Amino acid sequence: FNYVVKKQEKQKICFGSAKSRDLSSKSGFNSFMRYYTPENFDNIAPGSYNVLESFKSTTKSCQKSFSKKGYGGLANSGYRTIHQEDFPAPNEYNTAPLPVKKKFKYPFNCSAKRKDAYINNNPGPGTYQLNSPRKRILFDHDFGHCVTMRLGVEVKCTKRNNDVCEICNEKPVGDYWHFNNRVFICRACMSEERRRPRKHKKVELNNFKKIRDCSWIHSHEGTDAKIWLMHPSVIKKWTQREAYMCSYVKD
Repeated sequence: FNYVVKKQEKQKICFGSAKSRDLSSKSGFNSFMRYYTPENFDNIAPGSYNVLESFKSTTKSCQKSFSKKGYGGLANSGYRTIHQEDFPAPNEYNTAPLPVKKKFKYPFNCSAKRKDAYINNNPGPGTYQLNSPRKRILFDHDFGHCVTMRLGVEVKCTKRNNDVCEICNEKPVGDYWHFNNRVFICRACMSEERRRPRKHKKVELNNFKKIRDCSWIHSHEGTDAKIWLMHPSVIKKWTQREAYMCSYVKD
C-alpha cells in the first residue's frame, strides 16, 4: 500500500500558507503595539526617554494646535467678568451688644408639676375577639345528609337498665355520668368526687358525660316494644329547651 510502504514527500506549504511564521513575542500585535513594546526600550524609567519622541512629535507635525485660552467648547476669547463684592467685610460691621437677660428660675418659666409617663393598660388591638362565640344549639352534620340536634343529656333507650354506680354500688336515679358506657357514677357521688377527688382525678372527671335512661319518655315493660308516656311533640320541645340551656349552664 502506498500510504504505508511509500514514504511521502515533504510538502512546501504548511497549514495552507507559504509565509514564514513569526515566532517572536510580537506575533499577533498590530503596528502600534509593536512600536511600543518593551523590547524597543532597554532601560524603561520615567527619565530615560523623551515623551515627545514616543508620540513621533519630532518627525510628525502635531495635527491639532493647543489653544492658549483654554480647552473645550466653553473656551471664550472675550473678557472675563470681574466679580465685585458689594457688601462690607465682617469686621466692618458696627453692631450693638445684646442686652443681658435674666434667666428663669424654672425651665420654660413654669413651676407646675410635670406629668408622669402615661402607660396604657388597655389590651392591644390584636387581643380583642371580634367574632365572639355565641351560645347556640349544636347540631351534628352527616356530610350534607340528615342534621341531628345534639342533646344536652344523652338518652339511653334500653328495656332493662343494669347500670350501677362505681363508688356507692347502687342503681343511679335520674341523671348520672358515664365514661365510654363502662364506668358509671351517680349524681350524689359525682358532686362529692368533684369536691374531693378520691377515686378519679379532675382531668378524668372531665371525660365523663351525663346520661339518663328512657324511663321518663316511654315504658318497655321488659320487651323491645315501647309505650309512649309523653307526646313526641312535647318531648321535642323539651329536648330543644334543654339543649339550649346546657350551652349556658355547666353540669
